[in-house]
Amino acid sequence: MMELPEFSELTFEEKTHQYKLNGFEIPSVTTIMKPLSSAHYKTVDEEVLKKAAARGTTVHEAVENYLLFGVEDIPPELEGYFLGFKKWIMDFNPVPIKPECKIYHKTLGYAGTADLPCYIKEQPTLVDLKTTATIAKMLTRVQLEAYKKAFESHGFTFTRKLIVQARNDGTYSVVEHEINDAESWKVFTELLDVHRYIKKYK
Repeated sequence: MMELPEFSELTFEEKTHQYKLNGFEIPSVTTIMKPLSSAHYKTVDEEVLKKAAARGTTVHEAVENYLLFGVEDIPPELEGYFLGFKKWIMDFNPVPIKPECKIYHKTLGYAGTADLPCYIKEQPTLVDLKTTATIAKMLTRVQLEAYKKAFESHGFTFTRKLIVQARNDGTYSVVEHEINDAESWKVFTELLDVHRYIKKYK
């Protein structure tokens, strides 16, 4: 089975959401995708987005602790989301490789955190966990393809990409994205070019 190393050369500052590679700042997948996410969420109030992000972070941490240590610790108001993910875990039986894995692309110089690289029925699978009301495929396709390409730059190959959405009623849904998504990769690299062009003139 695949083993992912600790990328000690890559650091992450939680407060600023800043990645550094050998001490030099590099952009995150989230930052590069900002034009897409801004377009998708342009009608949503900023406070609503902040609350949704905080909810997602809390639930992600609870799922990670459950997968790694069997610990069930979640605020009561978020228990439904946790139960949704727990049901998915029982149904799909993922074998974690390295939850919340921080990864960077060796040649293109961007970074991100993959929620759950794992094995499902012996297939190396990239899983991203969502607590949003809907799955924004315009975003998730690009996000997972960027992560996959980053892993591939280090010689690690995945054969499946899944989005798992937990709902507050304790249910879940799964969306599988095509494993080699040329359109999404083209979009991401173009966004990366735009990001670098803007940085050049700042």
